[in-house]
Amino acid sequence: MATAYHIWADSGKRAAVGIGLISGSLVSLAYPSCGWWVLALVGYVPLLRWLQAAQPTWRRALLAGWSAGLVLHMVAYAFLAFTCQEMSGMPAALGWLLVAVHAAAMALHQGLFAVAVAWSNRQGVGALRRAGEVALILAVCEFLPPWLFRWYLGSAFFRAPVLVQAADIVGTIGVSALAIAVASLLARAWSVRSWQPLGLAGMVVALWASYGALRIYQVDHASATGTWRAVVVQQNATLAEKKALDAPHRLPALDRLEAMTLQAKRDGKLATADAVIWPEGAFPFFWVPDDVTPVAGVRVPTKANRVLLRTKKRVLDLANQLPVPLLMGTLRRFDPMWRQEARNSAIVVDRSGVKWVYDKQILLAFGEYLPGTRLLPQFKEAIPGVSNFDEGTTSGLVQLGKAKVLVNICYEALFSDFMRSEAQDAQVLINLTNDVWFGPPPAPDLHLMVQHARAVELRRPLVRSTVNGISAVVDAAGRFTAEAGHGVQQNLEVAVPLADIGSPYRLWGDAPLWLLSLLAVVGGALLHRRRKLVS
Repeated sequence: MATAYHIWADSGKRAAVGIGLISGSLVSLAYPSCGWWVLALVGYVPLLRWLQAAQPTWRRALLAGWSAGLVLHMVAYAFLAFTCQEMSGMPAALGWLLVAVHAAAMALHQGLFAVAVAWSNRQGVGALRRAGEVALILAVCEFLPPWLFRWYLGSAFFRAPVLVQAADIVGTIGVSALAIAVASLLARAWSVRSWQPLGLAGMVVALWASYGALRIYQVDHASATGTWRAVVVQQNATLAEKKALDAPHRLPALDRLEAMTLQAKRDGKLATADAVIWPEGAFPFFWVPDDVTPVAGVRVPTKANRVLLRTKKRVLDLANQLPVPLLMGTLRRFDPMWRQEARNSAIVVDRSGVKWVYDKQILLAFGEYLPGTRLLPQFKEAIPGVSNFDEGTTSGLVQLGKAKVLVNICYEALFSDFMRSEAQDAQVLINLTNDVWFGPPPAPDLHLMVQHARAVELRRPLVRSTVNGISAVVDAAGRFTAEAGHGVQQNLEVAVPLADIGSPYRLWGDAPLWLLSLLAVVGGALLHRRRKLVS
């Protein structure tokens, strides 16, 4: 039997795959549904230890990192198999094949990371300096390559408030860098059998947590100009209701929204509120603007149009009964012949009618549009269930009661820099989401995880309204102050302080990450040149 040393020193294919699978499995447990976030600190230790000891070729390093990423992405994106089956009617086998293909592509992030770590490894470098280099490599690997769903190693700490505070410096990727620096020091301690790297790892964690505690204290003691209140209505719409084509099966979800909203009014919850919030797609049909005129020769209204107009009037009548504005999600069309593409929108309705409209600007590929169909429109209906939406161009900023809020829809909240561009003038972030197509947990938890970081990065409270959970309120320190679980009907009461809390990330955004990426390229070039001179 091989000794433990020989196992770690073996640079063969089997060792590379085995080590990768071990690290990938450990890191996957850091995310929902397990949520063992401490594994985000130690999960990559076996991989980093092996890269130090085995000194593999770049191909073996790529194989090890890719194997880790494959496991990680297969676990994280397993929900896409459900989506493929329910949204597009694909066979289960094809759904899982697409999950595997997507995971194999996304695993190249981890493969690139392992290659860069192995290539930059050299003798005589101190443990702390090496940890900084590994942290820089991970930051660049997470930042530069494309993602369909943006999530990072640092996202795993969303339930550990003291450790997410560093996201207000260079975003969640900065938290990832700290985590991998700790893992690098632990791997060094394991490799050289020394307490010194272990002590340095403890020092990094202590400084990291101390910054977090300081920022939480500052958030708690920031002077507020008032409190913004709202009621988030989570009606728990079912997948069958969302998929139904006929009105009788689509209207029950709206019935619940209306009944729950009126109940909140009777309970006095709207007396001091600034708004009522319904989730993405709350209106069960297309909302057609009032100024749309019929086209000559087209019979309007048809039976479908009559149902639409009655339902629209019903919502307007409800808004007329409410003492506060109603913010809700809907799909919009602009002409009765449907020659223009629809938009995924949010509207504010009050006693005077529709007072504000926002159209989603960042659409989800393969969900809200099929890539390439702008050039080849004949393929727009190639995949059943994939919509053909147009992007919006208007601002998501709107005054709701005492606060100016920034409204965004579902997928948009994954993009830090997009949110930051308008968050300068916002006091509250509001996200409208529909996760019903992604199935049961952990998919809703994963989506909440990647949206959560915006509250810390921008130092603004985040109010999240969803169709079937998880609706939540996150304060400017990243702490959950209210939640409505998955699969329940609940009126969630929102009360967030209005305070202008400073955020370095809100000031400079991703500029430091671009600079670090440039430094990494320059550093790599210098290291390559030095090696050529030595050889």
